[in-house]
Amino acid sequence: MAFEPPQRLVRALGETAPSGDDWLEKLPEVAQQAIDLRELTAERVQVPGGRSSLVVLVRRADGTPAVLKLAPRRARPESERAALAHWGGRGAVQLVEGAAGEGVLLLERLHPDVSVRSLPEAKALLEAAGALRRLWVEPPADHVFETVSERTGRQAAAMRGASAEV
Repeated sequence: MAFEPPQRLVRALGETAPSGDDWLEKLPEVAQQAIDLRELTAERVQVPGGRSSLVVLVRRADGTPAVLKLAPRRARPESERAALAHWGGRGAVQLVEGAAGEGVLLLERLHPDVSVRSLPEAKALLEAAGALRRLWVEPPADHVFETVSERTGRQAAAMRGASAEV
């Protein structure tokens, strides 16, 4: 299967890529290696997909549906891995593969046919509020998670840099 990154991902990462970053060019090969290593069967690339990662719908060797997510280091996939492991499936997807892999996450596949965007507004808000309630747990003492302030500061700096180049 060809792992062509969706244009949304190409645009988003292209705008913020540091000079010399070749992650997008290597992505098809990295995706194939991740599939082969885990003995997965790729079904399709999720389109439009994310703005910081390639999302591939896959099946594990036993036929169980899963999601393979590949992200560049600057998207902080190891922080996402730590957060998902800490939540343990409470309000978030379950991390299927606990072993660290450079920017690779294997996740449970949730109900792919139901988007919160497809729900009536009141129901969507209730679902979102319920997920947030389940997600709020004290972080571990040695956590590596960014604060909201750190994350928004980092994103604002990247946007300022991108707009200065225009």
